Amino acid sequence: MREKEGMYEDNKDGKIVLDKRDFKALSSDIRVEILKKLDSGCKTLRKLSDELNLPKSTVHENLAILVESGFVEKRNEDSKWVYYELTEKGRSVLHPHEKVKIILLLSSAVLSYAGGVMEIYLFIQRTHPEEGVKGVPFHPEHLILGIVFVIIGTILLYSGLRKKAQSIVQAG
Repeated sequence: MREKEGMYEDNKDGKIVLDKRDFKALSSDIRVEILKKLDSGCKTLRKLSDELNLPKSTVHENLAILVESGFVEKRNEDSKWVYYELTEKGRSVLHPHEKVKIILLLSSAVLSYAGGVMEIYLFIQRTHPEEGVKGVPFHPEHLILGIVFVIIGTILLYSGLRKKAQSIVQAG
């Protein structure tokens, strides 16, 4: 992951790439605590100062370093307040495996659906055999397994899409 023209770019292999400036920014306990506080949403300097029980000047100095290194973004909205929020780079440092979890959930959902459809297909084939085949046993376990796999797939798909939506909301 690299910072390029103010944008944060993912590596294809999903690794977090930090340079010397990033390590310096993360070497302070105060700055790490600021990142953790901002993980719950954007906050003003005063709110961070109150939550950390630190002087505003100390928090401001540390926020400036985090903004410069690309972990935090300063937002001036239409109001007189200045808000600070995590960038994608800041979120990926706090939650490095979030994308992997989402991919695994969605992949598991697809596999579960495929297994469920296959089991239901096997059940249908067994209950309606081709003409001329006599004495084919009835196997309800294929139907039961198929339904269970489809239900599990639905739950996994819902969980994966919900996590993905939450990560998009946090990013934007």
